[in-house]
Amino acid sequence: MRVERGTLNRGIYDIAVLFDPTSATPWTALTPQPQWNGKLVYTFGASTGQPRLQFRSEQNWADDAALSRGFMVADNSLTDSLYNSNRVLNAETLMMMKEHIVDTYGEIKYTLGNGCSGGSIQQNTAASIFPGLLDGIQPSCDYPDSITTGLEVTDCVLLVNFYAGPEWTSLMTGLSQAQINAKKTAINGHLDHSGCHGWNNSFGFNNKPGNYARTLVIDNTTGALATLVESRNNCLLPAAQAYDPVTNPNGTRCGDPDLSAAVWGTTAGIPAGSIRARQTGDNVGIQYGLNALFAGAITPEEFVTLNEKIGGFDADFNRRAARTNADLAALDIAYRAGIVSSGRNLGKLPIIDSRGWDEQGIHYIWRSFAERARIDAANDGNHGNQVMWRYGTGLLPATAAQATAVTLRSLLTMDTWLSNLNVSAPKETLNSVRRQADVIAAKPADAVDFCFLTGDTNFTTPVADMALCDADPRLPKHASPRQVAGGPLVENILKCELKPLNSVDYAPRVFSSAQWARLQATFQDGVCDWSEKGVGQRRAASPLTFADGPGGKRLPPPPVSHPRSGHGRDHDDDDHDNARDHHDRDDG
Repeated sequence: MRVERGTLNRGIYDIAVLFDPTSATPWTALTPQPQWNGKLVYTFGASTGQPRLQFRSEQNWADDAALSRGFMVADNSLTDSLYNSNRVLNAETLMMMKEHIVDTYGEIKYTLGNGCSGGSIQQNTAASIFPGLLDGIQPSCDYPDSITTGLEVTDCVLLVNFYAGPEWTSLMTGLSQAQINAKKTAINGHLDHSGCHGWNNSFGFNNKPGNYARTLVIDNTTGALATLVESRNNCLLPAAQAYDPVTNPNGTRCGDPDLSAAVWGTTAGIPAGSIRARQTGDNVGIQYGLNALFAGAITPEEFVTLNEKIGGFDADFNRRAARTNADLAALDIAYRAGIVSSGRNLGKLPIIDSRGWDEQGIHYIWRSFAERARIDAANDGNHGNQVMWRYGTGLLPATAAQATAVTLRSLLTMDTWLSNLNVSAPKETLNSVRRQADVIAAKPADAVDFCFLTGDTNFTTPVADMALCDADPRLPKHASPRQVAGGPLVENILKCELKPLNSVDYAPRVFSSAQWARLQATFQDGVCDWSEKGVGQRRAASPLTFADGPGGKRLPPPPVSHPRSGHGRDHDDDDHDNARDHHDRDDG
């Protein structure tokens, strides 16, 4: 084995490949040793965070299944979501890693990604932000992206705090805990009432810009909360260096948007003279629990009180009575740059989604179907480039037999798929993109949807009948608070367009005159109109360059040689494709 460790783009990386030290011919980029098959497996890391420190990647380069078959394996701490929540920086780092490998080891036949949870986010967003960098992806514990996952996180923080508050507690007087939890489940959309507990406790403070103490759910049955005696910040810096609205208003801000200020741009912060990164969080017009109301799971009074009191966040991620408002300029950037994962771009490469079970945690099955719905929406209802393998035994394969049936099978199937593509639809350059039709035409026969039923603990019998899969109690998808609020499965609307409040829309549910007056006061500007695209929602124009500053510009066309006649076209205008960039709004 040859293992190279170094730093690139400020991240610490590993590159591992079979190596013959006895060879008389030195390895060069033009004469790589033959035991490398020219293929790159790139492993992306889980979780999410934005520390202002340098770390080694948490990924294990010693991937025997890949290395023993001649693949090169690589990682970088800046493609670990735990250490880098800047998705543009993730894609940039991947691009630089590939460049280094080509310059040092030789041409890459193709690059396939893998990774769970935050590792799936890094794959999906790299494929969306810079299509062509990855030739195929293998997300597990899948989320289509981070920025729309954050919608559920922040909704859950608001919900668990509302449930612990006096208004909800008063409404629940006389009900059993089981009855109370059934109402929470109906509002949240999850398998049971505990789903939001996981989001609050694990990532509910990721947008905090300064030092804070966590308020955690300490009783999974009742949802009781307690604030810890601690002081921490998301930069992992000494407390004195982090932002404080009173003592250090110009200190380092440590929230998720702040690591990507070069992407979002900045605006005025809460303390006079301070600045912060723009942000996309928004819940204006969200009618929490709407479908639970229609289903009769909650009463009109519970619905009104919920929406009246749930509140939102200020720019420092403190809970407040008013709803959260996004910075409008950030919405345009999120869609245009592909940070909200683009169904069109995700349709351009093979995807094998290995979906385990974590419905009482945070990795929900519906996320895989949301990614599929985005691909469908942007490709005339066709998601043939994405296959999904479901199993209900746990989040990841836990035994050698399960790993062989899922993890190894995914690697080998993806290898065959990409090998087929290299023959049937070869790329013009290392990072060119393909058409969905070509990707689908190259699918191997076993690249199909299937599941392993929960009783099949050795994963011996793949089931291709989706009705049987959905009937297994641990395999169907559930929903999210925003879907219960009437939102779509794609869950890619950061801020909804509004429509006037209309009592007819609630039939057959009826509100008293007092309740209706409270709803009108809560939704003075209207409620979400889910039949419309979101505010600022548009087709991705990625890849963009941020060399000239936040917001990004389209990359110019690649350089082209011309005769020395003086008639060559000047390609320095980033708006060369302006019409296609601006007129479309139909991206999944």
